[in-house]
Amino acid sequence: MLRQHPHARLDDHQATAFDNDVLELRPALRAFARRLLRQETEVDDLVQDTILKALSARDSFQYGTNLKAWLFTIMRNTFNTRWRRARRETMPGSEVIELGAVTPSTQADHLWARETMERLLNDLTPAHREILILIPVLGLGYEDAAEICHCSVGTVKSRLNRARVALAALVDEDRS
Repeated sequence: MLRQHPHARLDDHQATAFDNDVLELRPALRAFARRLLRQETEVDDLVQDTILKALSARDSFQYGTNLKAWLFTIMRNTFNTRWRRARRETMPGSEVIELGAVTPSTQADHLWARETMERLLNDLTPAHREILILIPVLGLGYEDAAEICHCSVGTVKSRLNRARVALAALVDEDRS
């Protein structure tokens, strides 16, 4: 990974190295995006938008900091902007209608459990879903999650606790 003064301009070699470092993190970005979104095409779009934003903002990256956390922050902000914009739409698109159509599961129990968990996660608020994805699912530490969410470690722990309580409540509702 590159090391440089935080406000220095990159030369061509450093820019290429930065671009390669960003592209090497595509699998982690896709994993995070899959936890945020249901449809694979939306996952691809979010990853692509995140990479494009990161590459265009490479001069604002502070070298010596966590590139993965920086990219996750860009993805999180992009996802939240899209989510807020989608909430303001008055006419549901075909994606919303398609997601509302429920068909009985014909898959094995483990697929049913996975689908149920994904549905329950999607019923959570974006903040709760995000913190559950960052820590238990992706295995990030509290410090990295705090950096991504731009908050203190204590706030991350509190959000994680509230997210777990909210998820447990949704599980209880789902059982009844």
